[in-house]
Amino acid sequence: MLKVKIKKRLGGSDRKISSQSDDAPGAFMLDVEFDAPPGVTILFGASGSGKTTTLRAIAGIVRPDSGRIVVGDRALFDSSQGIDLPIRERGVGYVFQNLALFPHLSALGNVEFGQPSVPRGERQKRAMELMAALSIEHTAHRKPRDISGGEAQRVALARALFCRPQILLLDEPLSAIDEATKLGIIADLKAINRQLRLPIVYVTHSREEAVTLGERVIVYERGRVTSTGEPLEVFGSPVTASIARLTGVENIFEGRVMGKNEAGGTMSVEVTDGGGVCRLDVPFGREAAGQSVKVAVQSGDILLATEEPRSTSARNILCGRIATIEDKGNRTLVRVASGVMWNVSVTRQAVEELKLSAGQDVWLAVKTHSCYVLDDE
Repeated sequence: MLKVKIKKRLGGSDRKISSQSDDAPGAFMLDVEFDAPPGVTILFGASGSGKTTTLRAIAGIVRPDSGRIVVGDRALFDSSQGIDLPIRERGVGYVFQNLALFPHLSALGNVEFGQPSVPRGERQKRAMELMAALSIEHTAHRKPRDISGGEAQRVALARALFCRPQILLLDEPLSAIDEATKLGIIADLKAINRQLRLPIVYVTHSREEAVTLGERVIVYERGRVTSTGEPLEVFGSPVTASIARLTGVENIFEGRVMGKNEAGGTMSVEVTDGGGVCRLDVPFGREAAGQSVKVAVQSGDILLATEEPRSTSARNILCGRIATIEDKGNRTLVRVASGVMWNVSVTRQAVEELKLSAGQDVWLAVKTHSCYVLDDE
């Protein structure tokens, strides 16, 4: 178990520590506390929220102003006890965002680096076993410039695992590779997690990576932890507008409560997006009639039909017209004007089978409990 409770002033001179830091201009206090049990814990948040600085503090690259970092019963850092273990004694494996492979060393040399006390024969044997497990043994004698991006990612991962770390830190390791390679490395990380069950702290901006890999998500906003839980819990029930935006909710509207139906368990809310107006039924809540609210609906929770849906449990049946259709790689985003502008995620197959096109009249069906009334920030 990794336990982190640290404070660190960010901004100004701190940005000179490393060009890899995700900290944006503007000073603020990183003040976070969380536990990371064996398995994958995701740190999720916008650039500049302090995620990378947290990893670097765990690794010993950055010194917190105060706090405590503990693995099991061993303190890596404790400001009250004057403990600040050097990097080499922390037992941390770290994959940097830019990988930081040594260009003058072969892939094998990169994996072996940092363990000079291990006899050369044993060192090479262990390194080659790791590389074989990650399907990169064929790169052993090539330099980083002569291997692919996905192979370089695996070399960096093998190097991080070579020292048999107690913690593995991954800073956006998949941000610069193609989708097919990314899926392969995600499969490797899952296998590593099953085998080693280390505390793995994984920084990402990708909702898909977080849901696919993470057992627990910690959401950062400007140096604070604002939400924690299982990925589908955190991403499925956004609490504030900023969390909703971070977790990829494309439909966020300003609105006003127009009426309440306690017996039916619903409220009627009129939402706007600067010009248009739309009336929605949302789950019954504590908000009073006339109160201003924000309503969020995930694009994937909206059913799109070319005929009016009938005999359905969805309370919100909206007629609209397709404005645009945009291919997003693994999904297609259809923008539909129905009082307000809605973003709807569908598959390419659905676009083809329904013969969807701009200007076409369509229907949207939105269940009441797919509409989230967000907390004030």
